[in-house]
Amino acid sequence: MNKWTLAVLYAATVCGISSIYAPQPLLPVLATHFGVTESTASLTITATMLPLGLAPLAYGFFLDAVPAKPLIAASLALLALCTAGLCLAPDFTWFLAARVGLGLLVPALLTAVMTYLATTASAASLRRVMAAYIAVTVFGGFFGRFFSGLAAELLGWRIPFVGLAVCLGLGAALALWLPPDGRAAFSPMRLAHAPQVLRKPGFAATYLVVALLFFVFSGMLNLLPFRLARLEGGYSPLRAGTMYSGYLMGIIACLTSHRFARPLGGPTRTMALGAGLVIAAVAVFFLPSPTTLFGSVFVLCSGMFLAHSVAPGVLNGAEKAHKGLVNGLYISFYYSGGALGTYLPGLVLGRYGFGAAAGTLAAAATAAALVAARLDVRAFPGDVAVK
Repeated sequence: MNKWTLAVLYAATVCGISSIYAPQPLLPVLATHFGVTESTASLTITATMLPLGLAPLAYGFFLDAVPAKPLIAASLALLALCTAGLCLAPDFTWFLAARVGLGLLVPALLTAVMTYLATTASAASLRRVMAAYIAVTVFGGFFGRFFSGLAAELLGWRIPFVGLAVCLGLGAALALWLPPDGRAAFSPMRLAHAPQVLRKPGFAATYLVVALLFFVFSGMLNLLPFRLARLEGGYSPLRAGTMYSGYLMGIIACLTSHRFARPLGGPTRTMALGAGLVIAAVAVFFLPSPTTLFGSVFVLCSGMFLAHSVAPGVLNGAEKAHKGLVNGLYISFYYSGGALGTYLPGLVLGRYGFGAAAGTLAAAATAAALVAARLDVRAFPGDVAVK
């Protein structure tokens, strides 16, 4: 796979991920603009993540029968239209409807890109390519939030969405020039293969770990702007966007995770360590200080993406035939956990306060750590010797 192809795929991924998270640092602004409560404004993120948790499985089946390339181009073009539509929404209902549209389209893009990479990369480079892909998704999460906060602070809340729409449209044009993917190497998918994949040793447990961790991750970052508003210095879009700088530590975690796997005893132990860091991040997040709030995001991203960066590689390496389904299931579990995380902790916060919300997040992180710790390294043979 040449560098130009990787650059187009990775740039498309950054734009797609950015479109999910761009509203997050703007939640208090959106609540004021549309005249809704904080918990209702949080539905802006839930509305996109909920379809993200349901649609990828269908796309996974689809991608085992058709090439990924046209789906990448089409999804980018439609994402550009939906993102531009956010600027024109006359009320919050229309804004949410556009966000639901984004949630239906982003999994098409992400599943297609993951499948394109998995079917085109050589066996020797697969894990490195997938780890780099995860690092790119991390950068997309940071860029979407930071760019949104910066642009909104300087030019108004609509400008971030205009900029993203232009980038998505350009990505759609570039995707038309991608070479074909390696579709011929894989067998057709049947519905009965889904439980077969889930029954493979370690697969269901790995999916559960990433779902629980992303529940915590999404819950903390969705609460961040509202938490910031209650601390010294208060809230502004730029200040909230800057708080997501911890994402940069997530990129480092993704690019170095393979180095941790060997001394730790394999990727399953790496996932357990990541879950432990997420538990620590929850404890620090709820301390009443802007400095500790800022630091907690670095710890959170280190743990989350340490686990997240190794999981897709071992799953794709252990399943030789149905890459589309494996990746569709992964994204489905991942974002189902995230969708619940964007809503439930906020609901608990509104009714019972920050202490109860912290307890909810800590319980989910602890469950993820326990499941990861019980994963047998033999579930993914050969992964102890990750290089």
